[in-house]
Amino acid sequence: MSVRAALSRDGESSFAPMAADLGVSEEEAERVTERGRGFEHPTLGLVHPAHLPLAALRDSMPDTWTALCAASSFALTRAPRDRFISALMQRMGEFKDSGAIRADDTRVRDEAQRVCDWLSQRDTFTEIEYIHFARQTDYVMLDGERIISQIFPVNRTDALTKWIASESGLEVDIAHTHARRQPKPWARALQPAARFAGRKLMPRAVKRRLHPIWMASGIFSNASKGYSAIDFGPEIEGFIAEYYAADADLHREAQANATAQHTTSAA
Repeated sequence: MSVRAALSRDGESSFAPMAADLGVSEEEAERVTERGRGFEHPTLGLVHPAHLPLAALRDSMPDTWTALCAASSFALTRAPRDRFISALMQRMGEFKDSGAIRADDTRVRDEAQRVCDWLSQRDTFTEIEYIHFARQTDYVMLDGERIISQIFPVNRTDALTKWIASESGLEVDIAHTHARRQPKPWARALQPAARFAGRKLMPRAVKRRLHPIWMASGIFSNASKGYSAIDFGPEIEGFIAEYYAADADLHREAQANATAQHTTSAA
């Protein structure tokens, strides 16, 4: 979201290919790639158009696929385990109505087991409730071929901005404003009352205005800082390591590329 916002500030983005594939206006195509409950595609079913793996684009989104193949494209990678936990937290809020919840909550571990059981029966998929658990390689590789031009680790947006400038001449500033937040341990007791007030007492417009202030308060901290301390147990941890092994290799490659770019620039 931070990258999308940065690119949007530097000029208009064309949603014409996706609009043609979805059979909607460009304005609607842009809207459905933002946060939302999905789009009912005639062959893929309910999907999030912003999170379609390459195979789905090739097979079901011909105009978007053609535009992608003609472009200088990039992907941001993340350490697979951290990404899995982040996806789990998003799922808890978006589909499990958990509200603000800590990653070390027992409900999160239980959901991790259910997600792993579901993933164990599938390879590439587009289901909206699980799409954030798709392998990162599904957005970079297709049939053993690298489709995306460049990859960068998510914590090296400096390398990404340099590459964008060299490829397109665009000078972009990527603000790190999209960090997942979770309540601090001592604030757990406040959550039931806050959840009740937000759901029952506040008008939607008021809640929307207060939410960013509430999340930026001292009650919350950046969730990712505590991910390394979470232990899902050997079965889940083993599954994550095995299922996303290729993603780990991809992320290491992205890190090496960013380091090499920095070394070359310094020289």
